[in-house]
This record gives sequence, C-alpha cells and structure tokens, in this order.
Amino acid sequence: MATSLLSAASQLALLPASERDAFFDACTPEELAALEYDWPGFWARPNQLPPAGSWKVWLILSGRGWGKTRVGAEQVITWAHTPQQRIALVAETADVRDVVVEGESGILACSPPRFRPTYQPTKRRLTWPNGTIGTTYSGDAPEQLRGPQHHHAWCDEVAKWRYAQEAWDNLELGLRLGNHPQVVATTTPRPIPLLR
Repeated sequence: MATSLLSAASQLALLPASERDAFFDACTPEELAALEYDWPGFWARPNQLPPAGSWKVWLILSGRGWGKTRVGAEQVITWAHTPQQRIALVAETADVRDVVVEGESGILACSPPRFRPTYQPTKRRLTWPNGTIGTTYSGDAPEQLRGPQHHHAWCDEVAKWRYAQEAWDNLELGLRLGNHPQVVATTTPRPIPLLR
C-alpha cells in the first residue's frame, strides 16, 4: 500500500523502532498530548478527510471497520468549533446514544478535554463550551425532525433507519441555517431507495 494512503500514525508505525522512539523522544509532553486529538494531521487516512471544495452531502458508504463512526464524530467536532452552531445527530433509536454520542469512536470519546461537550441525555443535547448545540434524533421517528433548524447534520447508519426517506426529507427541510449547510452520512451498504 502506498504511504500516501496511510495516516501519519500508520506511517510512523511502519518505521523501525529506533526511528519511532526518536520521534516520540523529540516531542514535548504538550506535543504528545496534542497528538492524541490531532485527527486531520495525524490519525486520519486521506480518504477519511472531507472532500475538497464545496459539498453539501458527504456519503461514506463502506463496510465494518473502515472508521465511519470516527469520521462522523470528528466532522461534528470540527463543525462545533464554530460558535453557536446547531447540529443534528441522527441515528437509529438506540445507536444515537450508544454509538454516536457515547460510543468508543463517538463524539465524547473523540473530543479533547478542553473542548468536550456536556451531554444531557434527557434533553437529547450536547452543548460545547462555545455555545454550539448538538441535538440527537431517531431516524426511526421522522416527526422529531419536523420543525428544528440546523447548520449541519451527521446521519449514522442511514440504511438501518425504519423510515429513512421520511426522516431524510424532514432533516433536509430543516438544514437552512448559515450559508452552507452540510451533512455527513455514514452507513454500511444496503439496497434501500434513499441510498440509490
């Protein structure tokens, strides 16, 4: 595999142990701590970074183990750095909490300590220190998405949503805040009309 297709972390792992050790020995404690949360510069593979140019929907259609959840969480964290954003977090009912928010590659696990949101499950809300709010919705309950407005959305496992087309349509109607609303949709392949 060409090294250009690997993350910086993967390229570092391929070096001889002595070169790896020299790299880490040259880092300050602050630099080492920062590496843990440097998704775009250190951990992400090039195909896990947003497409170049102006895009509205970034569909990530791949099998298990590709890193879809991590990519979705990292994109939400990137959006959240702009103050006062409204972000929809949509997944199958149980997955929105267990995977998107609290999962091993979910938003809370990927957020750096200095920019970790407060999670209020009873309000279905994550609130970042700068006032950005992420609200969780069930793709199985499209009526939840009727009315709220958002700047951005992460739609996880769209192919599993019971009412995929209805939920997507309601979400799209509410993506009207800001100059350039965006959606990242992460899902395993399944032949449903919405994905076709």
